[in-house]
Formats: sequence, structure tokens, C-alpha cells
Amino acid sequence: MKRLDIDYEKIRKAQQIARYCLDNISDFIHPGMTREELHHTCENLMLSKGSTGWWTHGDAALILFGPHTTYSAHLSPDSMFEGITVMNDDLVTIDVAPMWEDGWGDMARSYVLENGKVIPWEMSSNPEIVEGMEMEKTLHECFLNYVDTKTTFSDIHNMATRILKEHGYRNCDYHGNYGHSIERHPDNRVTIIPEENRCVFDYGKPITFEPHIAQINGNLGFKYENMFEFVNGGLTII
Repeated sequence: MKRLDIDYEKIRKAQQIARYCLDNISDFIHPGMTREELHHTCENLMLSKGSTGWWTHGDAALILFGPHTTYSAHLSPDSMFEGITVMNDDLVTIDVAPMWEDGWGDMARSYVLENGKVIPWEMSSNPEIVEGMEMEKTLHECFLNYVDTKTTFSDIHNMATRILKEHGYRNCDYHGNYGHSIERHPDNRVTIIPEENRCVFDYGKPITFEPHIAQINGNLGFKYENMFEFVNGGLTII
């Protein structure tokens, strides 16, 4: 497979920065924290590890709380959700976009608070949270088992959509996609949509898988995102 106009080492460095932020941010999340405060903390964590900027709209992180976790749009939600703070029992989603030189990092996680503390989602007393995160886990396992050297972007979309419908879930993404290729410029991304029939392997660049999902009539939106590349004919996490 030809590796096109991207630098994998820079991408790996940027993704390490993203992972560092999301692995450590739970130490800082607390009730009463504003989106602005949490955003600033994410930014500082990534800058401390060498981030040189933010590839998506110049924004370090997309952060949503509680019932607003189903929100998806092109524009930043900052002004729309101004003044909202983390609750004692809450769901927080964070999607970060650091750069290292011209390499992108892209990763998202969901964090569960109960009684003012971040807890493993498996320990939540809220069935909607446990079932939603189980659905994310199932989607990612199916993705890794499904994608091979002949799979198209459209194939991935159809697979994920079928699984969501079978289990009573919906895709919250405003474009209806489940991820994208990693490029030098955001406008060049190839997305996981029904109309995109190019083969992922032949395209020759890393991709993200980032289902943003909710139960059909649910109030909470769940995110879990990793970046992948082909190694020895199969996908592996970057």
C-alpha cells in the first residue's frame, strides 16, 4: 500500500498527545466546572506535551455535558451552551484535535460522574449510560473484525448503521458519518458515508472510527473514537 502525502511519525506523536489528555482529564473533571474551564484544562494538557495547534476549526476540544451530549453541528457549541456546568451526576464527552507540526491527533471519550466523582462507565447506576457505552464497545469490536483490504467507506457506514438500528440506536452526527481519513488539510477528508465507495485500504491513509450515538428516544449521546492504520492486512490502533 502506498503511503501518500502524510507523515505517520507526526500523526503518532499528535495521537500520543491526544491520548495523554484524555487519559488524564478525569483527574480534573468536577461538579460546577464550566465547559470553558474544562476546555482550558484540555488545551493546557496538550500544550504541555508539545501540541503545536489544533487542526479542526482551530479548536482544541469539543466538549458536551449531559443532555447536550447528543448535539452535533458544524459550529462550535460554546455560545449555545454558555453557563452550563458539570453536574454531580453527569455524562461528559470530550473530542480533542491536537497537532504536532502537520500531523493530526483525533480521539474522543465519554466520562461518567456519580456523586461528584468520575467512575468507570461499567459501574454506573444509570442503565442508559451502561447500555450506551456497551453499544460503543460493540461497534468498535465489529469495526475491527469487519474491515479488511477490500472494505469501502460505504461498507463501514452500512455495517454500523445496521447494528445501531438492530439495537434501537441512532447516529447523532449531523452529516451521518462515522469517521474520516487523516489528511494534511481538513477539507480533504474522506468520510464514512453511504456515497463514498472508495476502498479504505487502497486510499492509503489512516482513518478514524468515531460513532456518536444515542438510543432512539434517549437523552444522552455517547462518543468513543480511535484512529487506525492497516498493518499486515488488518487494522491496528494508532
